[in-house]
Amino acid sequence: MNNQLSNISTQYRKFSKGQYVRHPQFNEFLDFFEDQDRLSRVMLQGVGIVCGFKPDLIYAGKLLSSIRLSQGIAVTTDGDLLTLSNTNEISEDLYVSELKTIDIQNKDFTHFKVYEDFKVKYKPFRKNNGLGNQIELWELATAKEANSDFQPISNLAGLEDKYVLLYLESYEKEIKPCRGVDCDNHGVQQIRNLKVLVTTAEGIINILGENVLVKDPDSGALVPAPMDRIQPHPLFIEDILKYGKQERVIIEKLIAEQGVNASFLSSDIKSLYADVLENNQYGKVIFEKINAIAQLIGLPAVNYQGFKNTLESFLGQNAGFQYAYDVIKDLSDTYSEIIKLLPKAFTVSLPDLNSFPKHIMLGKLVPVKQLDFSRHRFYNSSVLDDEKNSGRVQLLISRFTQQVQNFRNFTVADNGSAQIKITPSQKLNPLSNKAVPFYYTISEEFLKTWNYDKTGNRSYRDNLAFNNWLSTDVHIQEPLLFNIDKNSFYNIEGHQGMHYEKAFNMLNQIRDEKQLGFDVMMLSLEELIDNKDMFKAYFNEYVEKHPGLEHRRGVEKGGTFIIMYESSENPVVFADFSLPYICCTPKIDVKLTLPTTVICAKAGSIPFTVYPMNGDVKAVVTSGLDGGVEQSAGGQYVFNPSRVSPQLYGKAIAFTVNGKPTSCTIKVNKESDVHIEVASVIYPSGDSNETKVKFKISGTGFTTYDYNWDFLQNGNFVNLKPDGEGNVNYTYYDLNPAEIPVITVNVNSNGCTQIITIRNWYNGPVTTIDDISFPKGNCCEGVMPTIRAEAGDFQRFPLSKNSFVLTGSGSGADTLYYSWIQTQGPAVTLMDVNKPSLIVKNLIIGTYEFKLTVIDPHSGAFATDLVQISVFEG
Repeated sequence: MNNQLSNISTQYRKFSKGQYVRHPQFNEFLDFFEDQDRLSRVMLQGVGIVCGFKPDLIYAGKLLSSIRLSQGIAVTTDGDLLTLSNTNEISEDLYVSELKTIDIQNKDFTHFKVYEDFKVKYKPFRKNNGLGNQIELWELATAKEANSDFQPISNLAGLEDKYVLLYLESYEKEIKPCRGVDCDNHGVQQIRNLKVLVTTAEGIINILGENVLVKDPDSGALVPAPMDRIQPHPLFIEDILKYGKQERVIIEKLIAEQGVNASFLSSDIKSLYADVLENNQYGKVIFEKINAIAQLIGLPAVNYQGFKNTLESFLGQNAGFQYAYDVIKDLSDTYSEIIKLLPKAFTVSLPDLNSFPKHIMLGKLVPVKQLDFSRHRFYNSSVLDDEKNSGRVQLLISRFTQQVQNFRNFTVADNGSAQIKITPSQKLNPLSNKAVPFYYTISEEFLKTWNYDKTGNRSYRDNLAFNNWLSTDVHIQEPLLFNIDKNSFYNIEGHQGMHYEKAFNMLNQIRDEKQLGFDVMMLSLEELIDNKDMFKAYFNEYVEKHPGLEHRRGVEKGGTFIIMYESSENPVVFADFSLPYICCTPKIDVKLTLPTTVICAKAGSIPFTVYPMNGDVKAVVTSGLDGGVEQSAGGQYVFNPSRVSPQLYGKAIAFTVNGKPTSCTIKVNKESDVHIEVASVIYPSGDSNETKVKFKISGTGFTTYDYNWDFLQNGNFVNLKPDGEGNVNYTYYDLNPAEIPVITVNVNSNGCTQIITIRNWYNGPVTTIDDISFPKGNCCEGVMPTIRAEAGDFQRFPLSKNSFVLTGSGSGADTLYYSWIQTQGPAVTLMDVNKPSLIVKNLIIGTYEFKLTVIDPHSGAFATDLVQISVFEG
């Protein structure tokens, strides 16, 4: 039987009242409307598998028990609407067809037999271009449909090489001679049997056919061989729908593989990108697919080898290698846009009606690919096709070509005039809606291919770019001055090759001036010692805390943009990354103060004043060193100088609150560690009354200290510095051997005092008195007065007062001289040291000892007293 649409009825007759209708007239009427129905499906809707018809193998006890086929809908190129059905009712009338139901989910075919198409001799099933023998075919049947000719499906061998077909067996039933009085109820029965068939790969290839001419055996004319003519659509190129996505570069791999203590160079980062590019052969697969599509739709091929050579040359630089990665990603994004449009593009206006007129290919029985060449898709009519989609695909392929040809092989370096530009763009939209990256050469031809819609309405010059010289409009040249609410991303370009500090300052200047919502960080491959800049971090530590670091040619709104340099010796920005969140730069205001900026190593603890009150205080010191910060039992942060590592003596120690740097610093000074001894004493001889003492000072750096000497044990200090050899000389006059004074030396160093006392230093000759002659009169007139000193009792003072007064007293003579000195405790300020009342200021928490000396200036008699004081937090 010929295909229904091979000869189409274009007219029919209306019947008149009382007219005798002959069968050709009535059949003409039926044929016309059936042909119109079929043409509507094919021309206005489409052909192929609409949905369903998925084969599945069902096993029981490791044996194939059935081939399950799901319900579906398909349309042949002859306009037949195919669905699975079951017999619902067999008519009792001899001349009425049985009724079917399609209300089923699937059918299980449990039996098979060899199928012979001897009635129709369907040409696609015949070898030799439809003129030879039939290909191998097996018919499937359900358990209910199978008869003795069928055998169990478990006997079907070679399942991996089997393909499933739907075949509408369509023919007219043979006419038998009419017997009886009336033949009006008779008619030629039109048989429509839907067969589920199985064939081999060789059979499928035969069905697809060859594009050749064969001789028609009836007419002798050369006619096209039966062939499935839908296949050349770009959609059916092998793996065409597989995204050619670029492999991501995972920076954290360096830390994971080599450890956080490893040292890295910019070449290590570069190798990550170079390896990815080399692994995918610089996008070779994408080029092959683009060229395959271009060939089918009549566009020129794109030069892959020239592009590859350009990228290899570009990768020879120390900076900018990320742009080579970016351009491949751009090409991948362009290809992604293309394949999303393919299913509704390039549909043939009038499908070949002889392509698959009575069969539908359902694909391989055991599928191995998502897109099976042996399974018909649904090929919608051109009336359903979006005509713009075909134009979009053609423009996108042209854009792909422009991207390849216009990638700039430029030197990534700062020649002194380099500028950074931030361009608003999009985060998730297709590349067409994003700003044009700066590594492309902008031209009119290039911009015409960037965005289909803008090109269609002649506004292609309005594409945002680093340098769109084709437009003079302010909103294109300075887009950040206008509304950017719809922009979710910022392209940041021009900074690579700059000194990192210059780039950082320029980025922050633009960001602050334009009020943009992102932060900026600097990463160094060199370990940062005593780093006080919270906008700068060591690469290894930062990546370990933030493994989501990724290069994106900019930063999204609310993110952190990160520029990377190698070291202070090589400060050029060679790469950039971003995080989708603000990181490491606290916005809350913090404050921190200490009562003093200098303290002695052996002094007591002093409190911090912290804002916010619950802020976390840390010293900014090298790992492994102690910065002296500790917390009291009540949670108060204090600075304990005795904890500070000796390596930090003499250096300003800085602090952070909640990770943010503060202006608070303190310097811990090491107290002097000198030794003083009496080297020699020259005692009086003859008429001399001089006792000459020579002192020897030793210790590291002894010449740098100040020395205050109390030789007479009367609280009167004199300043004497040793010579280069450490010698100090002092002469006593009329020294009484019975009252040898204790010598006190205060060694001062940067506000710290070391108190040294020298006792029992006199070992002079003993004088024997043989006779004493007293003058006449009162022998006791020359008695020495007894002097008393009272420094007061132990007292406690709160730190909040910041000062206190010690009131002393003396007795034993009419005229008295007072002298106060500090003998123990942290360094404080002493006022009125030569008055009975001593004023002490600039307190520090700790325990103190003060000595009061009271002297009779006439006789030299004196007395001393000590008082201890405690300063507490409060």
